Amino acid sequence: MAPAIFLALTYYFGWNAVHGKSGLEAQAKEHQQLATAQQQADAVHQRLVMWQTKVASLSGQAIQPDMLDEEARNVLNLANPGDLVVDLPTSKSDE
Repeated sequence: MAPAIFLALTYYFGWNAVHGKSGLEAQAKEHQQLATAQQQADAVHQRLVMWQTKVASLSGQAIQPDMLDEEARNVLNLANPGDLVVDLPTSKSDE
């Protein structure tokens, strides 16, 4: 009778050590959730740094007026009245 009780208790504690709410399976699941949350936090941090860099570059001291003017004219496809504009013929490969 004693060996049967001992085996039953051993089985019970062994099963709980693997499948219980604090067992090995639960710990593996929690480690996976932690890794996923850490990846998400890293992605959010990278986006935060990117936006902080963009906002910092918009301050008056960080941006150079001539570079701003050049970029604005490139984006808007405009030229300054004092600029010399040369139209280049399009090549056959562009058509």
